[in-house]
Amino acid sequence: MPKQIAFIAYETPYAPCGGVAAVMTHLPAKLATSSGLPTIAITPFHFNIVKTSSLKHEMEWVGDCEVPYATRSIAVNILRHRNGRYIFLQTKDEPKGSKPFFSGIRHPYDVGAPQNDNASILRRDALFFGAAVSQALPVIDRSASWILLLQDWEAATAALALKGDRTDLKYSLFLTLHNSYDNGASDEELRLFGIHPADCPGDTVLTRALPLVQPPVFTVSDQFALDFTDEILQAQIMASHLAPQLASRLVGVNNGPFTELAVDSDILEHARHANFNPLKKWKSAYRKKALDALDAFTPTRDKPVWGNPGLFNRDDAPWFIMAGRDDSRQKGYDVACSAITRFLASGGEARFLFFPIPGDEGLPGLTFLRRLSQRYPESVLVLPFIFQEGFFAFLQGATYGMMPSLYEPFGMANEFYMKGTVGIGRATGGILQQIVPSQAAKSYSQAVRIRAERWHTPSIRPTGFLYRERDGIPSAVEDWQAINAAGYDSSGVSPNRVEQRGKLLLFKSMVDQLSLCIGDAARIWREQPEVYYQMLIDGIAYIQENFSWERAARLYISHFR
Repeated sequence: MPKQIAFIAYETPYAPCGGVAAVMTHLPAKLATSSGLPTIAITPFHFNIVKTSSLKHEMEWVGDCEVPYATRSIAVNILRHRNGRYIFLQTKDEPKGSKPFFSGIRHPYDVGAPQNDNASILRRDALFFGAAVSQALPVIDRSASWILLLQDWEAATAALALKGDRTDLKYSLFLTLHNSYDNGASDEELRLFGIHPADCPGDTVLTRALPLVQPPVFTVSDQFALDFTDEILQAQIMASHLAPQLASRLVGVNNGPFTELAVDSDILEHARHANFNPLKKWKSAYRKKALDALDAFTPTRDKPVWGNPGLFNRDDAPWFIMAGRDDSRQKGYDVACSAITRFLASGGEARFLFFPIPGDEGLPGLTFLRRLSQRYPESVLVLPFIFQEGFFAFLQGATYGMMPSLYEPFGMANEFYMKGTVGIGRATGGILQQIVPSQAAKSYSQAVRIRAERWHTPSIRPTGFLYRERDGIPSAVEDWQAINAAGYDSSGVSPNRVEQRGKLLLFKSMVDQLSLCIGDAARIWREQPEVYYQMLIDGIAYIQENFSWERAARLYISHFR
C-alpha cells in the first residue's frame, strides 16, 4: 500500500490561534519534501472564521461521510482546497437543539461562554472531529497506508474513533503535544459518537489516547519535553495525570523559525564587520514608520488605544515590546506589568509597547495594562487588538521583545530575532534554547545558569537576556496552584490578576528578576550600544544555525520508518 502522511489538526493557518497554526504553516510542506510522500492536513471547516469561510469558492468536493451522533448521524462534506494540501470537514446538518459544530468565532477554541460551557462544547466538537476523521479517511484514499500526525488533544480524539473502526484501513498514529492541555471525556460522551469506551479506557482524552499512539510522543522543543517532568507547573499541576504515560516516551523536536529574516543581508554584512550604523539606521526608520502608523490610526470601541500617543515619549530610549494572545495561565502579561511598574517607579528610562490579543477574559481581563498606561502615559502604550497597520514596524523598530512566560513549549523568541529585535525571556521551555543569556547581567542568577548551561556552552557569545525566579521557594507548589486556578475577578475590578498574584512569593520573585532583567537590557542599550548590536546579529545567526524546518522534518521522519 502506498504511504501517505496526514496531519490531523484542529487549528491551521486558515483558523489560527497560536503555535499549532504557525507549525502548520511550515511543517507539512517540509515533511512532504523530506519524505517524498504525499502529505495533507485534515481540519474542521470553522465556518465563523473569515479565513476559513472565505475559502468556500476554492474547494472541490471529494465525497461525504456519515458521523454518528446520539441517536442519529450527521452528514459531513469532505472538501479539498485547490492547493491540494488541505482537507476540510464541513457539517451538512447540525445537532438539533444545540450549538452547531465548529462554531468558533475569534479562533477555533472560542465556541461558548462561560468557560465551563466553552470546555464542554469544545470537547463535543473535538470528539465529533475525531469521529469524522475516522469516517473520512477511507473516502479520501482507502488504499493508502496512513501515517497520521495528531496535533494536541483536540486531534487525539481521532485515535479513539479509529480504535473501534472495523474497516480494513491501514494507519499508524503519532501524537504531538504543543502544550499540556487536556479535556475530560466520559464514557457516555464517547458513546454519542460511536466510540466504544472499553477500547480506550481513561478519564480524559489524552489518558485514553496515549496507549493507542505509537512511541515516541512528540513535543515542540527539547526543553519542553524535559519540563513535563522537571517543572512544577507541568509535572505536578497541569500534566500530573499524564506523567506515568509520558515520562519515557516524550521526544522534543524543535520547531524552525516562524518567519523570514527581515534584515537585509548587506546590513548584516556591515554589522559582522563591526559597522553597526546601517543596522542602527534600519531600526530608526522602522521606529518612524511605526509611529507614523500609530498617528494615522483612529481608535474604535473594539480597537482602543490605551495610553496617550501624544504624551508618549519619542526619544531614543529603548523600546520593549510584548505581543500575543492573552492566556492568564501562560503568557505573563501580569508579570510584565508588575516588573515594569517597579522599573519605572525607580526612575528607569524605557518605553513599553503592548500588543495583547484579548483571550477568554476579553478586554476587561487586561484592565491592569490600561491602568499601567494611565499611570505612565509617557512610557507605556497598549493596543489590545491585532494592529495590522503597524505591528511589524513596531516589532522591527523595537529594541527588545519580551516573553515572561509562565511556561513555553517553543515560543516566539525566534520571531524577535528574525525581525531584528533582541529577546528577553523567562528561562523555561523553548525560550531557554533560543536565547543565549548574557552572563554579565545581574539577572543571570544561579537559577538561570543551571538551566542555560544545559544548552549553551560558557564560551558562546550572548544573544539576549534570561531571568528566572529563585529556586527553593517554600510555597512554590501552592503558588503555582493558585496561579493556575486564576482565582481573581476577570471583569477588571479588584482583586484583578496582578493584585491577586502579587501576594504570592513565586510571583514576587518572578517580578524581582524580570525587573532586574529590564534594567540590564536598558543599561546595555544606553551604555554599550555596540554590545547590543553584536547580541542582535549573533542572535540572528544563532537562530538560523540551530533551528530549521528541514531539520525538524528529518527528525520526525526518522521515527516513522
